[in-house]
Formats: sequence, C-alpha cells, structure tokens
Amino acid sequence: MPPALDGIKVLDLSINYAGPTSSLYLADQGADVVKIERRKVGDTTRRAGNTPFLKLNSYAFMALNRGKRSITLDISKPQGQEIIRDLVRSADVLIENFRPGVMERLGIGYDSLSQINPRLIYGSLTAFGPKGPYADKAGFDRLAQGMSGAMFKKDEEGRPLPNGIWIGDWGSPMLMAFGIMTALFTRDRTGRGQRVETSLLQAAMAMQYSQLTVVEDNPTPPRDENPTGYNSYRCSDGVFLNVTVYFPDQLNRLFQVLDLPHLVDDPRLHDPLRRHELDQEVDPVMAELFATQPSQVWIDALVEADVPCAPIIDRANVRFEEQIRANEMMVSIQHPVVGPTHIVGTPVRLSETPPVQLQPAPTLGQHTDEILGELGYSPERIKELREAEVI
Repeated sequence: MPPALDGIKVLDLSINYAGPTSSLYLADQGADVVKIERRKVGDTTRRAGNTPFLKLNSYAFMALNRGKRSITLDISKPQGQEIIRDLVRSADVLIENFRPGVMERLGIGYDSLSQINPRLIYGSLTAFGPKGPYADKAGFDRLAQGMSGAMFKKDEEGRPLPNGIWIGDWGSPMLMAFGIMTALFTRDRTGRGQRVETSLLQAAMAMQYSQLTVVEDNPTPPRDENPTGYNSYRCSDGVFLNVTVYFPDQLNRLFQVLDLPHLVDDPRLHDPLRRHELDQEVDPVMAELFATQPSQVWIDALVEADVPCAPIIDRANVRFEEQIRANEMMVSIQHPVVGPTHIVGTPVRLSETPPVQLQPAPTLGQHTDEILGELGYSPERIKELREAEVI
C-alpha cells in the first residue's frame, strides 16, 4: 500500500526551521513537497553553521528538507509570481512563514490563490500570531519562549534561562502539520480548502498547558521544585541517571531500593504544604547514595523494582543507543555532496500505510527544470526565465 499522503502536492515557500519542518512531516508520509528557494542562496538554513565541506548543505538544512524537490525562484518578480500561480493550480497545500501581509503584497496571499484553486489548503506560520501589537514583528524561538512564560528558570544572577530545545520552532510544525491534516480531512467532506494558522508563541504556550492554567482563588499555587525522586543523579561511573518517580507506590519502591524504608511513613510525604521540606532534606541523601555505585547497577536494581529510570545520553551518542536503533529513530542516508549522514527517522508510524524511505535533502535548484517541465514549460521558456534571473 502506498504512503498515506501519496498524491498530495505541497508547495513549501517557508524558510528557517519551523516552516520547513512542517512540510517535512508531510514529506515523510509520501507527499510531493516542492521547496521554493531563493536564487543562488536558497533557504537561510542552507548556510546555518556551515563549513567549507558542507557547502550549502548545513546540518539543519539536511535534517529539515529530506525527500523534497528544490526549485529556485524569485517570487518578487511578476514572472516568479506567475509560476507560483501555475504551481498552485494543481497543488493541495501551500506553506509560508513570512510576516503577515508579505504574501498579500506579492499577490500570492490566500484570498488570491484560493480563487485560482478553491481546494487549496494554505498554511501560515508566524512568530507571534496574525493579530496584536507583535503581529508584524520579526521573531524567533527565544522571543516566543520569553513571551510564553517558558523562561521561568533563572541562573544564579536571576537571569531567565531558555529551554534546552527550541520549543517554538519544533512545536509549531507539529501543530501546523496537524492543522493541515485536519483541513485535508475536512476538504474530503466539503470540497473546499481553507487557511491554517499557528505561531511559535502558540506552540510555546501549548507546551505548558497545565503550567499556564490559573485558578484565581487557589490559596496554594503550585510549586516549581522537583518532588522527591524526580531528578537526575550522578553515579560512580560519571553517568547521570534520570529517575522519574511520580506515584506514591513508585516512591515507596525507590526508598526500598535505596534502603530508606523509614521515609515511607514520613507524614510530610502526603502533606502538600510540607512536602517541599521532605524534598529538600532527602534529595541530597539520594544524590550521595547514587554516587556509590555505577549507573548500570542502579538501572538493574530500579528496573527490577519497577521504578522508572533511564540514563542521560550525550547527543553525540544518541544514535548508538540500543533503544533508538531498535525503533529506527535514527537512520542512515547517502547524501550526494557530503556522503554518509545520520538523521532522525520518521517520528510517526502507520501500520497499513508506512512512511517513505527517507531520501537526502535536495541540492539548491536541483529539480527546477523538472518541476517547470511538469507545468508544461518548454526548454526554451525555461532558458528565458533563467536568463531573466527569475529561476
């Protein structure tokens, strides 16, 4: 059986991280993603952290644009805008992440393109949302984290700390892909496409559903501290072990493994107003105990007691981890320029419609002639467009 999105055509006009990742999820499931890039320089991520060896194939670009086809196009020129309209006539989805109003000024906004193709699903991804005082401002993940309340932890000087990963950049593509799939499902019933919108700020807030919930009359607002047994501990071999005890019975078993049975009946354990006292008292003791044995000894003992735990793996070693390999969470591909490359595998699997076999990201403009030829453009016309610096 072909992949779930076989036959779906996606036009990706987006740049940087969030937009291209949105179409990545669709490409993994079989969609034909046509990536529209600027002439000569391409997507901004082609040069992100580049080296002479990588050329215009940065780690970020290779990761986010696998399996897509690349066409170079100057959409600021009328001929380039006309090519966009020609592509839209047979497209199912368009994704862009420019500031609000940019696509409209170019004559290729949703209202204009939906008249050409009423079935078009038009995904618009912004930094802060389409309305409000920040709507038309430039924005990146760190700004969204700060506005969303996600930078709540402070360093020793009181400076707010960003999260270890880009929750806006990586969260918003999931929302966008979900919105596009919902719109495709709706189109099957109505025959019409629609606009899909989300933002980095919205994604950063969606990562904090419970933390941003406010009960105004609650006299005891929640604390930010980790409870006992929900922390990372350094073992004697230098490996840090994550222990994530959440339920009372798990905590009891953890105390048994650590030979701390007297804590099971400590009254502070079940008193929300005093629980933090126990946490502050016990955590240093647990840290000392974990430091007495190698990580594997503790993993074996905790697993035997059914206490949730797992080692903390350095990024450079993630692809070697047996659990990662067993589930094909990392896969190997052969890139035509940089050679053997290891990338994150398809994160969603369907039993009856498997994802595509992952292919490398395209070189800049690799498929320009091919895509224009599919639109009926003659070799002579393609030559004229190239000479006019449209493609």
